[in-house]
Amino acid sequence: MMRRLFKLAPRCIPFLACMLLATVSTSWSPRAEAFPRNNPTCTSSGSATLTFPSSVSIPTNAAVGATLASGNATITFTCQNIPASTAGAFIQAGQYLATLDPTNNTNGPGITFATGVAGLAVVVNGSPVATSSNACLLCGPTSTAGYQPGSVASGTGTVTANYTATLIKTGPIAVGNIASINLIPFWWYIPGDGTYGTSISLNTNLILPAITVTTPSCTIATGYVSQSVILPGVPITSMTTAGQVNGRTAFNIGISGCPSTVSAVTVYFYGANIDANTGNLVNNGTAQNVEVQLLNGTGGSATPFSAINLSGAQATAQNSSAYNVSGGVAMLNYYAQYIATGATTAGTVSTSVTFVIAYP
Repeated sequence: MMRRLFKLAPRCIPFLACMLLATVSTSWSPRAEAFPRNNPTCTSSGSATLTFPSSVSIPTNAAVGATLASGNATITFTCQNIPASTAGAFIQAGQYLATLDPTNNTNGPGITFATGVAGLAVVVNGSPVATSSNACLLCGPTSTAGYQPGSVASGTGTVTANYTATLIKTGPIAVGNIASINLIPFWWYIPGDGTYGTSISLNTNLILPAITVTTPSCTIATGYVSQSVILPGVPITSMTTAGQVNGRTAFNIGISGCPSTVSAVTVYFYGANIDANTGNLVNNGTAQNVEVQLLNGTGGSATPFSAINLSGAQATAQNSSAYNVSGGVAMLNYYAQYIATGATTAGTVSTSVTFVIAYP
């Protein structure tokens, strides 16, 4: 009897081992289904450049809002292995949008971008989902300005975003070239997911190509290209309160060589010395609490002696007066004066500004 019991023991051990192995195998099965071998991912067809012409000639009679050129582009996004248990994978456009033009409407439709050339902006419209630059939870990454072109609910799918852009006139246009601009970057994420819930860059951009802008060939007349305007000395007792002015001095800018198609010109002012808050020129001299203000002169479209707000994005926004051209020439009249920003102290006043011809 003892030998039989001894002989049965080895047969029992393998049986228990098989049962344990079967139990272990069964307990791991659901976890293998919950976490598939392939991770969710989204990719794109790559950055797309809008098909604008390389050179755009600005007609002299173009009205504000006129379309001067247009371009198109398409980007396709592909998402794979998106779990059905999630809200899906969403494509996002935004967060690092290029500089928006002051005329942009955040609610859309369309996003209006600055071009770096005064008087010109580019409007980007999308389909089938309209573009906008709102900042919200379902807009750009981390609730920044942008929009969502589409989503893939589960498994594998694609999102196609079609873009049409127009170059428009927003005001008097200054001579200059538009540099290539990354307008809209793209991202993807899975809402609420512990791993993919944070927006992931697709390293993809909608790109505005470089555009050469040609305008009528008026020139700044000899003697006016670079000039010094000497303001008189004034007592500091006349400049004790912010807003007080003194030392008004006239100066002119001569324009010549305009073609017969140009009937009016204006000037756009820009430079590093512009105070964005006041629209005046900051003082680089030793006197404190004083700036230099520019005013419109007589003979132009603006009210004589009205202030020019140098912080404006183009000549109209600056209230820079337009002057008629006759016989290919024009004389633009202006004034410069001191303006107090507080109790002015004794010292020197020195500043500068750059100007270019613009075409209303």
